[in-house]
Amino acid sequence: MTGDDERLGYDTAIKEAHFIAAPLLTAAALSLAGVVAGADDHFLWPGPTLLLLVITAMTLLGSIQLSYYARQFLFPYQELEQSWVDEWDLWHGRKGDPALRKELLPIYMSARHRYRRFARYAVHSYNAGTLLLGLGIAASLAPSPGGKQAAWRWTAAGLVAFCTLVEALWVRHMYKESSERP
Repeated sequence: MTGDDERLGYDTAIKEAHFIAAPLLTAAALSLAGVVAGADDHFLWPGPTLLLLVITAMTLLGSIQLSYYARQFLFPYQELEQSWVDEWDLWHGRKGDPALRKELLPIYMSARHRYRRFARYAVHSYNAGTLLLGLGIAASLAPSPGGKQAAWRWTAAGLVAFCTLVEALWVRHMYKESSERP
Protein backbone atom coordinates (compact mmCIF):
# COMPACT_ATOMS: atom_id res chain seq x y z
CA MET A 1 0.00 0.00 0.00
CA THR A 2 1.44 3.28 -1.07
CA GLY A 3 0.25 6.80 -0.37
CA ASP A 4 -1.38 7.05 -3.80
CA ASP A 5 -2.36 3.42 -4.03
CA GLU A 6 -3.36 2.60 -7.59
CA ARG A 7 -5.34 -0.32 -6.22
CA LEU A 8 -8.37 1.83 -5.41
CA GLY A 9 -10.44 -1.15 -4.26
CA TYR A 10 -7.83 -2.35 -1.78
CA ASP A 11 -9.41 -0.71 1.28
CA THR A 12 -12.77 -2.24 0.39
CA ALA A 13 -11.15 -5.64 -0.15
CA ILE A 14 -9.53 -5.45 3.29
CA LYS A 15 -12.89 -4.57 4.82
CA GLU A 16 -14.59 -7.54 3.16
CA ALA A 17 -11.83 -9.98 4.12
CA HIS A 18 -11.55 -8.88 7.73
CA PHE A 19 -15.18 -8.20 8.58
CA ILE A 20 -16.94 -10.91 6.55
CA ALA A 21 -14.50 -13.70 5.68
CA ALA A 22 -12.37 -13.68 8.85
CA PRO A 23 -15.33 -14.14 11.26
CA LEU A 24 -16.64 -17.02 9.14
CA LEU A 25 -13.21 -18.65 8.97
CA THR A 26 -12.80 -18.18 12.73
CA ALA A 27 -16.13 -19.91 13.30
CA ALA A 28 -15.04 -22.76 11.03
CA ALA A 29 -11.75 -23.18 12.92
CA LEU A 30 -13.48 -23.17 16.31
CA SER A 31 -16.19 -25.57 15.10
CA LEU A 32 -13.58 -27.99 13.81
CA ALA A 33 -11.63 -27.59 17.06
CA GLY A 34 -14.80 -28.61 18.93
CA VAL A 35 -15.13 -31.73 16.78
CA VAL A 36 -11.48 -32.66 17.34
CA ALA A 37 -11.76 -32.06 21.09
CA GLY A 38 -14.88 -34.22 21.34
CA ALA A 39 -13.68 -37.19 19.30
CA ASP A 40 -9.94 -37.38 19.74
CA ASP A 41 -9.81 -41.13 18.98
CA HIS A 42 -10.83 -40.41 15.35
CA PHE A 43 -7.84 -38.16 14.60
CA LEU A 44 -4.19 -38.99 14.05
CA TRP A 45 -2.83 -35.99 15.99
CA PRO A 46 -5.72 -34.68 18.13
CA GLY A 47 -3.67 -32.52 20.53
CA PRO A 48 -1.51 -30.71 17.97
CA THR A 49 -4.50 -30.37 15.62
CA LEU A 50 -6.61 -28.83 18.37
CA LEU A 51 -3.82 -26.40 19.26
CA LEU A 52 -3.31 -25.50 15.59
CA LEU A 53 -7.02 -24.76 15.13
CA VAL A 54 -7.18 -22.60 18.26
CA ILE A 55 -4.09 -20.65 17.16
CA THR A 56 -5.79 -20.24 13.77
CA ALA A 57 -8.91 -18.79 15.38
CA MET A 58 -6.90 -16.39 17.54
CA THR A 59 -4.84 -15.26 14.54
CA LEU A 60 -7.98 -14.55 12.51
CA LEU A 61 -9.55 -12.72 15.45
CA GLY A 62 -6.35 -10.67 15.63
CA SER A 63 -6.79 -9.68 12.00
CA ILE A 64 -10.32 -8.48 12.74
CA GLN A 65 -9.17 -6.42 15.71
CA LEU A 66 -6.22 -4.92 13.85
CA SER A 67 -8.40 -4.01 10.89
CA TYR A 68 -11.02 -2.49 13.17
CA TYR A 69 -8.35 -0.37 14.84
CA ALA A 70 -6.85 0.65 11.48
CA ARG A 71 -10.17 1.79 10.01
CA GLN A 72 -10.51 4.65 12.50
CA PHE A 73 -7.65 6.31 10.62
CA LEU A 74 -9.28 5.85 7.21
CA PHE A 75 -11.34 8.89 6.23
CA PRO A 76 -11.44 11.31 3.30
CA TYR A 77 -9.65 14.63 3.70
CA GLN A 78 -12.96 16.44 3.13
CA GLU A 79 -14.41 14.77 6.24
CA LEU A 80 -11.50 16.01 8.35
CA GLU A 81 -11.80 19.50 6.91
CA GLN A 82 -15.56 19.59 7.49
CA SER A 83 -15.17 18.44 11.09
CA TRP A 84 -12.77 21.33 11.75
CA VAL A 85 -14.92 23.89 9.97
CA ASP A 86 -17.97 22.78 11.96
CA GLU A 87 -16.19 22.52 15.32
CA TRP A 88 -13.85 25.52 15.43
CA ASP A 89 -15.31 29.01 15.06
CA LEU A 90 -11.89 30.18 13.91
CA TRP A 91 -12.38 28.28 10.64
CA HIS A 92 -16.13 28.77 10.24
CA GLY A 93 -16.94 29.56 6.63
CA ARG A 94 -13.35 28.98 5.52
CA LYS A 95 -13.68 25.56 3.93
CA GLY A 96 -10.97 25.16 1.28
CA ASP A 97 -8.82 27.86 2.90
CA PRO A 98 -5.08 27.30 2.14
CA ALA A 99 -4.14 28.05 5.77
CA LEU A 100 -6.61 25.43 6.94
CA ARG A 101 -5.22 22.91 4.46
CA LYS A 102 -1.69 23.62 5.67
CA GLU A 103 -2.79 22.88 9.23
CA LEU A 104 -4.86 19.78 8.42
CA LEU A 105 -2.68 18.06 5.84
CA PRO A 106 -0.11 16.78 8.41
CA ILE A 107 -2.96 15.39 10.53
CA TYR A 108 -4.47 13.69 7.50
CA MET A 109 -1.15 12.25 6.30
CA SER A 110 -0.36 10.95 9.80
CA ALA A 111 -3.76 9.23 9.95
CA ARG A 112 -3.22 7.66 6.51
CA HIS A 113 0.19 6.40 7.60
CA ARG A 114 -1.29 4.83 10.75
CA TYR A 115 -4.08 3.26 8.71
CA ARG A 116 -1.63 1.73 6.26
CA ARG A 117 0.60 0.39 9.06
CA PHE A 118 -2.20 -1.29 11.00
CA ALA A 119 -3.95 -2.49 7.84
CA ARG A 120 -0.68 -4.17 6.86
CA TYR A 121 -0.53 -5.90 10.26
CA ALA A 122 -4.14 -7.03 9.78
CA VAL A 123 -3.34 -8.42 6.33
CA HIS A 124 -0.35 -10.36 7.69
CA SER A 125 -2.51 -11.77 10.48
CA TYR A 126 -5.31 -12.71 8.08
CA ASN A 127 -2.92 -14.40 5.65
CA ALA A 128 -1.25 -16.32 8.47
CA GLY A 129 -4.69 -17.35 9.74
CA THR A 130 -5.81 -18.70 6.38
CA LEU A 131 -2.60 -20.69 5.99
CA LEU A 132 -2.92 -22.05 9.53
CA LEU A 133 -6.53 -22.99 8.82
CA GLY A 134 -5.44 -24.99 5.79
CA LEU A 135 -2.86 -26.81 7.89
CA GLY A 136 -5.42 -27.41 10.64
CA ILE A 137 -7.93 -28.85 8.18
CA ALA A 138 -5.26 -31.08 6.63
CA ALA A 139 -4.19 -32.29 10.09
CA SER A 140 -7.78 -33.01 11.08
CA LEU A 141 -8.30 -35.07 7.92
CA ALA A 142 -5.32 -37.34 8.65
CA PRO A 143 -6.98 -40.59 9.77
CA SER A 144 -6.39 -42.34 13.05
CA PRO A 145 -4.65 -45.71 12.81
CA GLY A 146 -7.05 -48.40 11.68
CA GLY A 147 -9.62 -45.93 10.34
CA LYS A 148 -12.09 -47.25 7.76
CA GLN A 149 -11.63 -44.43 5.25
CA ALA A 150 -7.89 -43.99 5.50
CA ALA A 151 -7.24 -43.68 1.76
CA TRP A 152 -10.00 -41.10 1.29
CA ARG A 153 -8.94 -39.09 4.31
CA TRP A 154 -5.26 -39.11 3.28
CA THR A 155 -6.27 -38.02 -0.22
CA ALA A 156 -8.40 -35.19 1.16
CA ALA A 157 -5.62 -34.18 3.58
CA GLY A 158 -3.11 -34.15 0.72
CA LEU A 159 -5.41 -32.04 -1.44
CA VAL A 160 -5.91 -29.48 1.36
CA ALA A 161 -2.17 -29.43 2.06
CA PHE A 162 -1.47 -28.85 -1.65
CA CYS A 163 -4.03 -26.02 -1.82
CA THR A 164 -2.51 -24.49 1.32
CA LEU A 165 0.92 -24.61 -0.34
CA VAL A 166 -0.51 -22.86 -3.42
CA GLU A 167 -2.05 -20.24 -1.12
CA ALA A 168 1.31 -19.74 0.60
CA LEU A 169 2.99 -19.23 -2.77
CA TRP A 170 0.27 -16.76 -3.77
CA VAL A 171 0.69 -14.80 -0.52
CA ARG A 172 4.46 -14.74 -1.05
CA HIS A 173 3.94 -13.48 -4.61
CA MET A 174 1.58 -10.75 -3.42
CA TYR A 175 4.03 -9.61 -0.71
CA LYS A 176 6.85 -9.53 -3.23
CA GLU A 177 4.74 -7.58 -5.73
CA SER A 178 3.66 -5.16 -3.00
CA SER A 179 7.25 -4.56 -1.86
CA GLU A 180 8.36 -3.78 -5.42
CA ARG A 181 5.91 -0.89 -5.76
CA PRO A 182 7.41 2.56 -5.37
